[in-house]
Amino acid sequence: MSFPIREEDTIDWKVIATVDHWLDENVDNKYKTQPLAQDWARIAKVIEELGEVIRALIAYTGQNPRKPIDHVADMKMLEELCDTALTSILALQHFTKDTGTVREMLRDKQVLIYQRMMNVNDS
Repeated sequence: MSFPIREEDTIDWKVIATVDHWLDENVDNKYKTQPLAQDWARIAKVIEELGEVIRALIAYTGQNPRKPIDHVADMKMLEELCDTALTSILALQHFTKDTGTVREMLRDKQVLIYQRMMNVNDS
């Protein structure tokens, strides 16, 4: 199964490579001498960003009865979802050091999700 792939992309892959390099070079020396610590930090950052999504969702839905509903927290939640997505992409870049590989991995996952959806619809 295939579908057209547009050449245009909403992600500037030069920015991803540049930010990844900047993050690697500008961490504390403790991370530079302990590469595994930097790996863990990149993954943990994704979780941290996801926590911010959840915090905004709680504020928007009024899940916490001790706090008032924040009727504009939906936009904060969407912004935090963007942060989470880009942080995940930067984590992929950290491990691969190849924007082409990251882009291909994301496309492959997109195709897989689409195929799963089509298989459910065929049942």
